[in-house]
Amino acid sequence: MMPNPTERTIFLHAIEEENLDDRLAYLDSACGDDEGLRGSVETLLAAHDEPAALLDHPIGADRTRLSSPLVGLGEPIDHIGMQVGPYRLRELIGEGGFGLVFVAEQGHPVRRRVALKIVKPGLGSKEVIARFEAERQAVAMMNHPNIAQVFDAGVTTEGGPYFAMELVRGLPITEFCDQQRLNIHERLELMIDVCSAVHHAHQKGIIHRDLKPSNVMVTLHDGKPLAKVIDFGVAKALGEKLTDKTIYTRFFSMIGTPLYMSPEQAEMSGLDVDTRSDIFSLGVILYELLVGETPFDRKRLDSAGLDELRRIIREEEPPRPSTRLSHAAQSTLDNKLCTTADQRHVAPRELASTLQGDLDWIVMKSLDKDRSRRYDSAVSLAEDIQRYLDGEPVKARPPTTFYRLQKFARRHRVAFLTAALVGVTMIVGTATSLWQMTNAIDERNAKDLALQEATQAKAEAIAAKAKVEQFAEDQVKANELIVNGQVHADAGRWADASRDYDAAVSIQPSFYLPRVQRAQLFTRLGLWPEAATDYAKAIESGAATSQPQWWGVPVLFLYTGHDDALHRISEQRREQILRDPSNPQWMLLRDLAVRDDAQSPEDFKPFIAIALDWLAVPRFTGGPEPPGPPPRRHDRGGELHGRPAPPPMHDPFGRFIQPDTTPPCVCEYISGMVHLRAGESDAAIDFLLTAEHDPHWPAKYLIHAPLALAHFRNGDIEQASSELDRSDAMLEELLLSTSERPLRGMGSPWFDLVEGLQVNREASQVIRGTPSSLSSQLDQHRAATLRILAGHQP
Repeated sequence: MMPNPTERTIFLHAIEEENLDDRLAYLDSACGDDEGLRGSVETLLAAHDEPAALLDHPIGADRTRLSSPLVGLGEPIDHIGMQVGPYRLRELIGEGGFGLVFVAEQGHPVRRRVALKIVKPGLGSKEVIARFEAERQAVAMMNHPNIAQVFDAGVTTEGGPYFAMELVRGLPITEFCDQQRLNIHERLELMIDVCSAVHHAHQKGIIHRDLKPSNVMVTLHDGKPLAKVIDFGVAKALGEKLTDKTIYTRFFSMIGTPLYMSPEQAEMSGLDVDTRSDIFSLGVILYELLVGETPFDRKRLDSAGLDELRRIIREEEPPRPSTRLSHAAQSTLDNKLCTTADQRHVAPRELASTLQGDLDWIVMKSLDKDRSRRYDSAVSLAEDIQRYLDGEPVKARPPTTFYRLQKFARRHRVAFLTAALVGVTMIVGTATSLWQMTNAIDERNAKDLALQEATQAKAEAIAAKAKVEQFAEDQVKANELIVNGQVHADAGRWADASRDYDAAVSIQPSFYLPRVQRAQLFTRLGLWPEAATDYAKAIESGAATSQPQWWGVPVLFLYTGHDDALHRISEQRREQILRDPSNPQWMLLRDLAVRDDAQSPEDFKPFIAIALDWLAVPRFTGGPEPPGPPPRRHDRGGELHGRPAPPPMHDPFGRFIQPDTTPPCVCEYISGMVHLRAGESDAAIDFLLTAEHDPHWPAKYLIHAPLALAHFRNGDIEQASSELDRSDAMLEELLLSTSERPLRGMGSPWFDLVEGLQVNREASQVIRGTPSSLSSQLDQHRAATLRILAGHQP
């Protein structure tokens, strides 16, 4: 309520009278017989002359506190037992600036105890009623577990407003934490709940403006601390009125409690206070929870006048929490420091170090004089506290040096400008005198730099030459070792061959040739994983894969699980075939057809036509025709297969055609695999059975696993199982014989066995749903080979 102009005028004249007798004489003449006016002016004068009484009580809610004790509790005692609506007053538990709080019993419609707040007797003025209704409206707007809940509101028989709210029996948050000896972690968790409640109030458009420990009560609920924010008696609404009645801020009135008051509140104007004022108060509470003291010393503020008090709040920077504790440890307050540390379950010497860093930054960001640098909301403060608890980086950081310099310059503008002017003058003079010297130094440095660059270039050239020479020398050594390894391998000295290849690889680890040679040794020995690893690294080193020594490597990659290398070499095979589809490249097509997961059946359709075209191309078998009538099967061109191949021919352009040397039975087998992958099971069976008729083919064990897959896809489960059993038996017999003599020639390339094992594994998984049963035989075969490689000849 904006003060009466006469009251304001009298107050302004009275504070000019320093002599008490002169002031009293002036009040007698100015106020006359108007006792109400005299009392109001004396209240303002008491607030001006003795601000120390304000430190623990809100200013502006009830100015009678400034000049006289609180209304005696003798009057409220008469209210005990009074019936207010459905409530009966039982016990006086609190007294605010304009209200009394009782424990009351509600009789109906439910029986419970509540906290009932009514207006103080004799304070039923328009201002008090408006402020009381504002608090009632503010609390009623909120619904949060950490804010005391409003149950009911009404009017007493005398016409005064009242409201019933949740009864909170607890202690102020600082007293509760000290009595319960909560550690730093537990205090911070409790502070997060308080921030959540304040954020809820801000979302409802309410600024508390008087947050302090006595307005944050904590009680135990199911053995756990529960904080409740109370007393919204000086709350301010954002963007809306809390009551229809008019509420003004009195002249020279500070709203809040100075120990917990933000700098903008100390301006004594409520027109420039927003939610960040509550953030400052939360920072003071957090400071007190951690340190046991408020940022500014209570005794110092007690002894300060009103203007000095406002100056301290608005201008002085409080010490960081860890600094405050460090100074306490060095002073005569050791006993108090020990008590503070004991209440927080930490050693006195460790308390300051615990707060140093993140907690210092969080508190000081909340207490920043510049509210634009504080947390923008209570929930942001809570989130930063939670980050500290979770061991994550906090967003609060100490002010930069530039920011501190900027603040210093604003406070000491004249001295700073003078120093800056002197500094600029000295810099200009110094720069002028140094300019010529700098030019000379630059010329000398340019010459030195040119000499350094020439020296460096020469050193780099020498190093590059040495590197090339070393590479050439290493390549010669590696080639010699490769040749020696081949000689040892041909002579059956496998351990010596392995050592030579290992030495060649160690000399040139980034060159593919030693790895390819060692991989070929491993394939002869049946060490499939080691061979696949060397082949894969050779591909990474840039090795070409079109030579015959790379035939069968894709199935080796598939069998050992080198997926990346398999995909890379398979794409190369595919491109080679499609680039020249008229040129029979049966082994490349075989490498491509062995995959069971890379292509869909439709992707293999083009390769059926290619395979049939290749079957029509003359090929030289290099041996006599098998005895008996050859199998007859016509391809698309009507030519017969299985007969001796004609002599070499020329194409229409006169170019010589090199007859293909792939055995017919192998061509039939590859064609069957292509039809199998393309989903044409009947044709696949036809080709595979045709290949099986060749009595000279030593790798007939390859036939039965693909036949099992083809019969299975045709729905003939019994025949599929029979073929798979035959595949198991033949491979088991082969592995048994090689385990007894691992390096005995098998009459077919090494990749025949790998392909047989891979397709058998695929068929076993598809038909039986289990892995291949040949693992024990494979282990025996590998163990026998490793013994030989270690130098134990069979």
